[in-house]
Formats: sequence, C-alpha cells, structure tokens
Amino acid sequence: MNRLLRTSPQSLDPLSWYSRPLFAGSFGALILFYGLASVTSTWRDAAAPLLDIVAVALVAAASFLVQVRTGPFRRPFGSLSAIPVLALAIAGLVVSTCANYSATTLVQYWWAPAGVAIVIATLAPHSSVLQVLVYGGVLSVASGVAGGIAFSTDVTVWPPVSAAVIAMGTTLIGLVASAVFIVTVVARTRELFVDAGTVPERVDGALADETALIVERHLLARLGARVAPFLEQIADAGVVTDDDRALAGQLARRLRSDLKESVNRSWLESVAAHGRMFVVDPDHRADRMNSAQRAALRGLLTAALRSPGADAGSLFIELRGQPDGSTAVALSLDLDLPEGRRSTMLAPYYLALQTTVDDLDWDTRRGLLTFAVRRDEGTGSGSGPHPRP
Repeated sequence: MNRLLRTSPQSLDPLSWYSRPLFAGSFGALILFYGLASVTSTWRDAAAPLLDIVAVALVAAASFLVQVRTGPFRRPFGSLSAIPVLALAIAGLVVSTCANYSATTLVQYWWAPAGVAIVIATLAPHSSVLQVLVYGGVLSVASGVAGGIAFSTDVTVWPPVSAAVIAMGTTLIGLVASAVFIVTVVARTRELFVDAGTVPERVDGALADETALIVERHLLARLGARVAPFLEQIADAGVVTDDDRALAGQLARRLRSDLKESVNRSWLESVAAHGRMFVVDPDHRADRMNSAQRAALRGLLTAALRSPGADAGSLFIELRGQPDGSTAVALSLDLDLPEGRRSTMLAPYYLALQTTVDDLDWDTRRGLLTFAVRRDEGTGSGSGPHPRP
C-alpha cells in the first residue's frame, strides 16, 4: 500500500505517458475553451470580464507549463516542478476573485474552481497519490477561500460560507477523480508487470556479464566436443600415427579459426550469435561502449529477446561512425505485442539506457530506438577494442 501511494503512473510506465505528447496541452486547451465560454455567457453580470479573461489565461498556462516541463528527455516531474504550476493556478484564482467581486453572477456558474480541478487532473499522470492529495488540497482550500470572498457581497442566494463550500466542492471532485485515476493505473500496471513476467531486474555488472558467460560456455563446449574424442583416442591407442598428426593439424587450424573469429567478434555480435537478432557493426564500435552502456543495452536486448512476441530476426541493430567520432546506433524492435504491454516491458530498460547515452529517441510507430555514443564516453571497464590476432 505504501508503494501504491508513492508511485506515479509516469514513473512506473514512462514510455506510455511520454508517447502522449499533447496530454497536458489538451487539458490547457480545455481550460481556455471552458473558461472563455463561461466568461462570455456571464459577460453582462460580471464586474470585470476582461480581467477574468486574464485569469483564464493564467490557469490555462498552468497546464501548458506541465506540457513544457514533461517529456522523454527531461527530468521526472517532481514536487519542485509542481510549485510554479500551483502558483499559476492560484494566481488565476486571485485574479478571477478580483474580477468577480461584487458581481451579480452566482457561484455555481463560476468557471475558476472547475478550471483548477482540470489543473489537478493535468498533474495526475506525473504525481503519486500522496503528491496529488497535497496539490489538490492546496488548490481546493484556495478555491474555497476565493469563492467565499468573490461572492460575499450578495448574500440573497448563497451566504459566503455556502459559496466557499460550493467552490471547494467542485475542485474536490477533480481531486478525488485524479486520485482514483492514479491508484487504478498504478495498480493495473503493476499487475501487468507481474503477469508479463517483466518486473525490472537490476542492471549491474553481474547481469551485464551473464550473456557473455553463456557465450563463452557455448564456445568451450563446442571446442571440447571436437578435441576431447581425438585426445581420448590417442590415449587409448598409446601411439601417434601420421594420420593422427594430419588430423591434429586440421583440428588446430579449425580451432585457431574459431578462436580468431570469437576474438574478432564484438560483445554485441556474441549476443546475437545465440539470439534472434541481426547486428551490423563493421567497425566493431560496440566494443567502444563502456560497461554501463553495455549493461543497459544488453538488458534491453535481453528483455526483447525473451519476449514471446519477438519473432526470429525481429531485432535489428546497426552501429555507424559519425564525422565527429561518435557512434550512431539504431535498434529496430518488431515485437508482436500491444502498445501498452510493449511499452511497459521496455520502460525500465529504456530509462537505464537513457542515463548512459545521448540523443535517445523512441519512435513507437516504427518500433525504432536510436541513440548516440560520444567519442569521449567510450571509456571505462572493458571499453577498449579487442586485439586482433
């Protein structure tokens, strides 16, 4: 329950939310439309309708600010990022309170509490339940105070306390709806992680070397299967004949060829040798990646290869050198999975890779992942190229 209350939909399933680029912007447009329509319909009864239009712009700007501050290449939207959003919404409430003070309109026709409720809904995908309760609580209290002040001059219909309760109630509805939304999305997404068997694993040195160790074992087993029977035959016979010497020479040349091919093969090509993946790396630029980059990319590839929706040859990765010395990487992921499940599966590995490379971009329509490895970043443990015998 503690984890459920402290987890935001964005942090649990970032690709799904990042792939909806106009989510917050659409809510800002909704505030503009609703606020301007409300101000226009009550123009004659308002005390300062032009000032109320300024208030609409301020509240809408709060949602547009969320749009600007969120994205796949930006830091997670935390509590500090929400402060200017709340400040704009409260500023809009203050200006609208001044615009409607001594007006003849009724509080139930006031647009501001509903506009603030939409701002809370805008913050919901990027906030945990506890965070949205704090944000919504602050804005609900502000709406109640503003409603009680703005409509305190005319008490023939609603006394100030009733006006405050009505204004606060409208914002509270948005708060409750946002909290229910967060709990539902987080709970269902966590169930999807468990059902799909894709709970994020730790991307550390042990996990990074797991695939390389498997490849090495396969190589040793293959070489041993060729040499061991020949050595056993020599030991049983106790005599080395000319035919044995000729066969030993052939085995030696074949083993040297296999070892040379293994040494010249990059770690990425070694992963592809035992997976459903094609690698185009003519300059062996995968060996220039540092250990953190290798671990993050290997985790992503392993998750994709283990997916039941990955067909043979469905993964294609290409590494090409750039004029500035950096390496451009393109990874095509043709996974036969629904968009939501595919994004959920790849999200943790995407975030791990994002911290180690530059210019990371994920095109969900084409299933294409691209990024760059700078020339001065290919340092660290195991980042140097393999020796060429």
